[in-house]
Amino acid sequence: MTGGWQALRASDPDIALALLFAPPAQRELIADRLHLAIESENALRLASEPMLAAIRLQWWVEAIETRRHESVPLMERLIAHIDAAAVRADDLVSQVGLWQDRLASAPEDAGGCWGALLALLVPDQAAAAEQVGHALAQPGAMVGDEALHLLSRGQTRWVWMMGVLARHRQNGAGQREDPLLIWRMLGWRFGIRLPSSSTTSR
Repeated sequence: MTGGWQALRASDPDIALALLFAPPAQRELIADRLHLAIESENALRLASEPMLAAIRLQWWVEAIETRRHESVPLMERLIAHIDAAAVRADDLVSQVGLWQDRLASAPEDAGGCWGALLALLVPDQAAAAEQVGHALAQPGAMVGDEALHLLSRGQTRWVWMMGVLARHRQNGAGQREDPLLIWRMLGWRFGIRLPSSSTTSR
């Protein structure tokens, strides 16, 4: 693994493991976009007042627009993705904009932000991906069977794995620093002991 995935693993080991099921050619870009989302989330969560969160989010927007990385490793990698035409700067600005809009209107709506982000990353299955993002970030939200089915094959399998992980967490079984998680994921991949949902949503 290279820099983006390793950095994501340091921030959220569970999500990084789910990305092992992403297409290798896309994994680094997805990892860095998820890492940017975590940085945006931290801007809201850790700031002592809304103005400080707004300043931090705007720093990312301006750094992307002006290609000013200031030796920040994530920003350096994002610029490399832009240079390789793997992503447009406007798409990254729009991504940070999800958190800026949330700060202005609904600061507690983490699920809405993460749902919208996954919908952007998986446009062909946007509704199902949105449900996964919402469940990952919002306590009590669940992923329905139909959504998981739609995401279970091909290039969206990493989102399916994140959805199963969300169920695992919501069922009370998921713990950070779970040394068996990768083995659980391999089992889930082959249909072994899949976490169930208490809802039938979508």
